[in-house]
Amino acid sequence: MSRKGCPLVGTMALGFMVLGATMLARGQDQGLIATNQPPIEDNDTSPYHQALTAYKSGHYEAARADIDAAEKARPGDVATEILKSRILTEQGDFADGEKLLKGLLTSANSGDTLEADLAYGDLLLRKRSFDRAAKYYAAALQARPDDPDITLKLVYAKVGSSDLVGAGQDASHLQPMDQKNPYDTHASYYFAKAALAHATGKDQDEEQDIQTARTIYGITVTNHYLKTYLQVFAGPEKSPASEITPPPLIKLAPTGTAQ
Repeated sequence: MSRKGCPLVGTMALGFMVLGATMLARGQDQGLIATNQPPIEDNDTSPYHQALTAYKSGHYEAARADIDAAEKARPGDVATEILKSRILTEQGDFADGEKLLKGLLTSANSGDTLEADLAYGDLLLRKRSFDRAAKYYAAALQARPDDPDITLKLVYAKVGSSDLVGAGQDASHLQPMDQKNPYDTHASYYFAKAALAHATGKDQDEEQDIQTARTIYGITVTNHYLKTYLQVFAGPEKSPASEITPPPLIKLAPTGTAQ
């Protein structure tokens, strides 16, 4: 990345989270790669449902125990394996998560890999393998070309790998608030602008873009996007943000704990 440290990111993040009393983490969609298996059992007591609930709540140790039980109940189920890879990612177990996803992508039919591509891209983004992450997000966009959140993550990956021209080109496909859709909750446009501003040293523009997102979409949506933004741009080795002691919901959790 072109900038190695940005105290603004940590200070700005602290300010946003003080304003919000809670953060409702929006879980990743756990879509299925095409499979001939019957639909997975998903009720309030099934291990898969409990694992998904714990994952979305940030209780990754509990989610890991439940997903292991679900895996035993339905060995080889694709949705279960993808959810397990996401739990492993949150626990920082990138090696096992990659092994799981590589197996899925190797065995999947061509064109049926959207959710595995997304999970793999997210894992690689978290471990800062930006070039590789970009490839998986680009593959996911081929299946879902108008998805603003996939586009945003592709922008993050290209900014991380210092491909600012490519990041700018991808960001140009994003649109600001959809004035015709009162239920629009995609703040991707503003966070893509913030990422590019961050990469080029425009601290005030970065702050303003995230402030604009908060004004339009509110605290809950903004905090959802801010969580990933900080994971990419405010890692311990890059920013004093990791040395701040903010409210619990903003502090990046140690491996295996709730966020």
